[in-house]
Amino acid sequence: MSLIPQNRYAGRSLASVGLDSPNPSLRRTAEGGIDYNYYLARSRDLRGASYAAAFRGLARLVRASASKLAAAYRNWQAHRRAVAELNELDDRTLRDLGVNRAGLDYIVDHGREDVPAPANANVRKAA
Repeated sequence: MSLIPQNRYAGRSLASVGLDSPNPSLRRTAEGGIDYNYYLARSRDLRGASYAAAFRGLARLVRASASKLAAAYRNWQAHRRAVAELNELDDRTLRDLGVNRAGLDYIVDHGREDVPAPANANVRKAA
């Protein structure tokens, strides 16, 4: 008695168990030759279908990301306007604010790091 189990599918093709489809027979002309025109037309149809599917996927991607691109463009415009407004201030005003022209982009993006504590810290604690 062998410890190796018997293969139930021995001698049977993979197509008989549903793992592989059998190869279709070639389409022939009336003279018995291979019908190349049929296969060329079929390949053109398949190529057209694959291009159509690729362009549909690309259009779906563009539609999905269009709102994100529009929001990013609006954020970029707002950032650019804020930097332009700060650039219109004179050096003394910028110095009073505690910034310099080289750091305007950073300040618009991240704010000031050294925000001072409020002058009036008399906040009542909730009981």
